[in-house]
Amino acid sequence: MDSKSFWQSLGINSEVKNRLFLLLRKFRFREDFYLVGGCLRDLFFERKIFDLDFALKNAENFAQFAAEKLGLKFVPLSRIFGIFRVAGKDFTLDFTELKGGSIEDDLRQRDFTINAFALPVKELFKKEAFSFIDPLGGLKDIQEKIIRAISEDNIQQDPLRILRGYRFFAEGFGEIEALTRAMFARNKKLLVLCSPERVNYELMRILVSERAYECFKLMDEDGVLEEVFPEIKECKGVPQPGFHHLDVWGHMMESLGWAEEILKKPEEFLSPVLHTLPQDEDFVVSVKLASLFHDLGKGYTFAEKEENGEKRITFYGHEKVSAELFREMGERWRFKGDIIDMVCLLVRAHMRPVHLLNEKEAGRLTLRAKRNLLRDVPHLEGLFVVAMADSLASRGPDKEPDYEERLKAFFCELFELKKELEEKKKKPRLITGHDLIKLGFKPGPIFKKILEDVEVEALAGRIRTREEAIDFVLEKYGAKDEV
Repeated sequence: MDSKSFWQSLGINSEVKNRLFLLLRKFRFREDFYLVGGCLRDLFFERKIFDLDFALKNAENFAQFAAEKLGLKFVPLSRIFGIFRVAGKDFTLDFTELKGGSIEDDLRQRDFTINAFALPVKELFKKEAFSFIDPLGGLKDIQEKIIRAISEDNIQQDPLRILRGYRFFAEGFGEIEALTRAMFARNKKLLVLCSPERVNYELMRILVSERAYECFKLMDEDGVLEEVFPEIKECKGVPQPGFHHLDVWGHMMESLGWAEEILKKPEEFLSPVLHTLPQDEDFVVSVKLASLFHDLGKGYTFAEKEENGEKRITFYGHEKVSAELFREMGERWRFKGDIIDMVCLLVRAHMRPVHLLNEKEAGRLTLRAKRNLLRDVPHLEGLFVVAMADSLASRGPDKEPDYEERLKAFFCELFELKKELEEKKKKPRLITGHDLIKLGFKPGPIFKKILEDVEVEALAGRIRTREEAIDFVLEKYGAKDEV
């Protein structure tokens, strides 16, 4: 590890990188100037570096000077804790007041050993391999991929470090060692002291990773997930009918696991219906959350009654309750409004494809019912993933072995219909509200119903012209006046 590898790893545009090089070189002989934290960790994991953390004395003055020289924005994050940021478009430089009498004292107050080693800034301008300051064995833990807390006191001083530890696991920095997990479990109730915004940041980073399922499973085993989402307690141990092989909570977790697999390899699970999925952060997070919490309401709607001498389990209205509960959780942890809305929509609608498939196989499915689903759920790709994950997470004795294939075939119809509807939107309507007024109808809710009826008839191929549309309206709704 040397200066060449460091400068090549920086994800900063070349102009600003050159200015930063000149700035740091000017102060390379300062004895109290160190690179610390995640940027050094990322360097060992050969990841692009977009954030640099410096520890030094008189951090505020230096950060202001750096912002001016680099032409960037100065942001005082916390004068109490001595943290100051210089913000670029896609990267940040954080300058933190050196804590204690030495860099070693400073490192001992950090969160995990893999973040607790330092590099004197002067090392960035030497040709030899870096010489790190590593009083806590962080370099060894990086090599062995171990996430180890420095001390329980440090966790208690900032309980958010509990979630950060799980996030590092989700991001592939290593396994959390047993003593650290025990510290997390003992101090989990302190998470309530953390600001919602900081909790949200850690949850989002976990959810966008490819190991959210494994991470939440660890958090659940340690009792931490219940502190973040106490609503899940009601789902544990709740039995389900024979379509399922797990209790409600086990099924919810399994659904998250399958959703994550589908997002990684959509062509494997969704072909021939879909071969790709949106990869933007909001879509990925929304689909994972919807898959995890789609049955949350079952813990609150469970009922068991006897019919013909047999016990029958029901969860009437669980979709609506699930969505309401998630909205409360989402707002509590400051998820974006768009994410909350999408999750609630997917959760409320997750049973509709199942009901419509049943109607189709019974010969009762109407074109209107399919069209209404597309109208109500514009995120059809997300609904497909949630429905497929829900099905894959159900392997009870009453489940038919070809169910996923039948579900795929039905979604294929829905995607074809969606494409047809989008094509028709590009063409002029056969009949408009102005035509209805000319026919003598008064504007109101009836207009929407009439125009939807005309659209369905056109999709079915039963009407093709404006004249046929008018005849249909007059026949079904009655003439009001002459045209």
